Amino acid sequence: MTLTYPPPPSTKVVIAATPLVGARLARVLAGHDLHFAETTDDVMSLLSNDKYGMVIISVHFDESQMFTLLGDIRAHSKYRKVPIVCVLGERGRLSDVAVEGLDHAVKAMTANGFLDLQRFPDDDIGNARIRRIVDYLILIDGDLQAISEVQELGHATERRRAAR
Repeated sequence: MTLTYPPPPSTKVVIAATPLVGARLARVLAGHDLHFAETTDDVMSLLSNDKYGMVIISVHFDESQMFTLLGDIRAHSKYRKVPIVCVLGERGRLSDVAVEGLDHAVKAMTANGFLDLQRFPDDDIGNARIRRIVDYLILIDGDLQAISEVQELGHATERRRAAR
């Protein structure tokens, strides 16, 4: 049984990636409102000035500042819950164990996912898989926000009743 889901609406996405990874993500995520940053300061400026539905950070972005940027974003109250996906474009000399360590580390820092792009061929099938993962995270975030809004509405109603 194959589960299908409607695509998410076009979402504003910050992409903090090296040029090679950024070019691939631009192809894969066409249709979303993509905003590319060149430095960690650019990312924080974008986030401070507008609302985004996702942030994607590559490991080697801005001289390998992925962990610093991830921590800075999560420290920003407006973005504590926004989906963040960290991606590895070029492995270089990284072993499978090192890549697994990156996966665990970014998740421990509350990133929503880690993608080793080398595991997804740069073809229609591999890129469609990446797109599905990103779209799924956007959809899940939207569902969680809707649930939170309903719960908050319920709490507000309970507070009004208790105040009477």
